[in-house]
Amino acid sequence: MIRAKLIAFLILLCSCIQKDHQLILISFDGFRADYLSKAETPNFDMLVSEGVISEGLIPVFPTKTFPNHYAIATGLYPENNGVIANNMYDPVMDARYRISDRAAVENPEWYEGEPIWNTVEKQGKKAGTMFWVGSEAPIQDMRPSYWKPYDGDVPDSARIDSVLKWMTYPEEKRIDFGTLYFSFLDDAGHWYGPDSEEVIEAIQRADSLIGYLVNELKVKGLWGNTNIMIVSDHGMSSLSKDRLIILDDLIKVEDVDIISYSPAVQMNVKEGKFDEVYSSLKANESHYNVYKREDIPDRYRLKNHRRVSQILMVADRGYTINTRAYVNSRSNYPSGGTHGFDNNDPEMHAIFIGAGPDFRKGLKVEAFENIHLYELMAWLLNVEPSHNDGDLEKVFGMLK
Repeated sequence: MIRAKLIAFLILLCSCIQKDHQLILISFDGFRADYLSKAETPNFDMLVSEGVISEGLIPVFPTKTFPNHYAIATGLYPENNGVIANNMYDPVMDARYRISDRAAVENPEWYEGEPIWNTVEKQGKKAGTMFWVGSEAPIQDMRPSYWKPYDGDVPDSARIDSVLKWMTYPEEKRIDFGTLYFSFLDDAGHWYGPDSEEVIEAIQRADSLIGYLVNELKVKGLWGNTNIMIVSDHGMSSLSKDRLIILDDLIKVEDVDIISYSPAVQMNVKEGKFDEVYSSLKANESHYNVYKREDIPDRYRLKNHRRVSQILMVADRGYTINTRAYVNSRSNYPSGGTHGFDNNDPEMHAIFIGAGPDFRKGLKVEAFENIHLYELMAWLLNVEPSHNDGDLEKVFGMLK
């Protein structure tokens, strides 16, 4: 209790003397916590020596792209922000959400909670999102001052240039907070696996981009006034055909509607078939765990939302769950790597690096949950956070 009161006092004291520094949040999708040990990364190493690195960033479950990016943005677990998977069904809306469906992605009804860019804008500051989950939708009937619809063909350096342009506008127009997103590391992990030469090349490509960013910040006179947070949404695990679970061997696949796919499979069951389907999955439980919605472990912070399906299957690390038809239609399936496994698994843990005028120097901290990043960003931006599941005390030790 005394420690908590002391930390609360220090937070209040620091906020009174805190300067207004700009903040860039950068996501390298699929950057596993241990990837820096796989390649020469002088630019990342420089930021680590000048700032803070964690032993890992613990993702929310499922360890997928959309749930984790939106959890970072809102500080809310999936059951509290509505983004419970990359693919969802909402029984009230009677609608499906797929990450490839532009109309769904841009529909604010799918997004609950308050993302950090809204928190910034509501308090008289400006935000610019060069791609981030949720930023393309008018959540709470508002958008960032500057935003771009996702376009994977935009060159890496052009993304950086856009955010730096927004940061160097005249005072009345310039942003206080910006986001950047890059997917090529996740792509390499999926195609070739986390131990591949292609992933090493992608790590080095990310390192070069950090070098470009830092140099441009220095050229534009922003370096000493900018905090940088580098994050990822999840890690990556290797797959193989030797670790394959065929749904047809367990149930009649025509009795289920698969909403979200391997390795965290969510399915609804046709009327009158639930007991038969669940009993068969439970009786054959090997290299996966199966749960009724109400029995999903509390630590997943998932089950208390209407969008969660009736049954959840979670594959053991490295295993794939799918139908025979899907497997037979792809000669090289499964291969490479994927994510979506239990968020306690170290291979699912992501990267966190923080550097800049408000971060301590040369500090390594324990792994922490990514839902605390919203509170951290609110503090760095000197704005009052909205309701969230995070705790600034969990990350306050990395700040000056």
